[in-house]
Amino acid sequence: MTSAKGTPTPLIIDTDPGVDDVLALLLALASPDEVAVKAITLTFGNTTLDHAYANVLRTGAVLQRHLADPSTPEAVKKRYRSFSADAEPIVIASGSTEPLEGKMLTASYFHGRDGLSGVNWLPDDPFPVPKDAIAPLSPTDKHAADVILDIIRQHPPHSVRIAALGPLTNLAAAFRKDPETFAKVGAISVMGGAFDVPGNTSPVAEFNWYADPYSVRVLVDEAPRHPALQGRRLPIQVLALDITSEHTVPYSSLVKATYETPDDTPQGASHLERYIGTFLTHPRAFTNNLVAPEEFHPDQHDLFQAHDPLAIAHAIFAPMPASGSMDGKRWKHTPRRFQIETSGDLTRGFCVVDRRFTGSGSSRKIGGNRAEDAEAEEELHVIENADVPVHRKKQKTDESQIGLVDEVTRTPGIEWFAKMFLERIGL
Repeated sequence: MTSAKGTPTPLIIDTDPGVDDVLALLLALASPDEVAVKAITLTFGNTTLDHAYANVLRTGAVLQRHLADPSTPEAVKKRYRSFSADAEPIVIASGSTEPLEGKMLTASYFHGRDGLSGVNWLPDDPFPVPKDAIAPLSPTDKHAADVILDIIRQHPPHSVRIAALGPLTNLAAAFRKDPETFAKVGAISVMGGAFDVPGNTSPVAEFNWYADPYSVRVLVDEAPRHPALQGRRLPIQVLALDITSEHTVPYSSLVKATYETPDDTPQGASHLERYIGTFLTHPRAFTNNLVAPEEFHPDQHDLFQAHDPLAIAHAIFAPMPASGSMDGKRWKHTPRRFQIETSGDLTRGFCVVDRRFTGSGSSRKIGGNRAEDAEAEEELHVIENADVPVHRKKQKTDESQIGLVDEVTRTPGIEWFAKMFLERIGL
């Protein structure tokens, strides 16, 4: 989203590439009028941190070859003009290798062990990781959390946007390291969670929040209690499975062939088409195999769910809160309160939404457990007259901002997204 002065919004992409993360990165890089990608900060998640780092360098090398090819349309080259040797550097920083607490898990079941359907082990290495990063990618030894804080410091307060596409571990680490600086972030577009729909990793949990639910708790529950926020909450805007699962792109628009062997490559396929087609092979098969053969219909099932690209689209096009309103340009946000389960054997990453009615003026703690709240009371209430209602003392702490985020509940539309996405990345 271009700032009020007409300059692109500074954008940090915190990611765990990941097939849809790579497509999301391409979308951001192809949107230089709206956003200026300042850094790509990496975390564990879809794959391990070493593969995540390699996948960014691999993608940069493919994009460079694609843009140098005379057959690539000039319109595509213009869209990727911020990805050139003389463009402003994009810092690449590695971060968290594991969650804040609990067991470390990856989404290799969907993305493959290397995060890109096993392209790392293809014969003749068609998409090699370059020895040196391709400019403007600029690797640093700094931890991702430090890079996030550096970029927020380098810009006016509330002007930097973060698109969080993986587990939120790096963001939680940055907040805990320097809450005063992190509190000056402008907006955080988060792909994560499942509020009113089933999970995609467990029956109740979306993968990013399943991978590190503790970091979600830090940013949503811990942060509003910190003096640095001055009674506010972080500007977190959540794109949960509730809305990302609806935003699909036909696989036939992204993958022109099976790409299972070199002989499958169609004549004239661009560098980018071959790369995308290859790393989408496994996710496409995985998704389609979830449907019984006799029930499968391409128009209904052969669809790529663009979870991370939609979060990037939100960071590109949705208004910044500092502009006066998050809503606008056909985007809508609705306040959503929840608590996240961190350690349940069956419910890790589950977004627990309090659906109990709370009347106006109620003294009940929102999201509270009545049995535990009663144990915690300093004084027990003794019922002397059964006809007189008994009310607990109201909480001394203002908890109105704790557990509260803004859920993205409307976008400019599924058709708008698919058309924009394919045109911008150059397919």
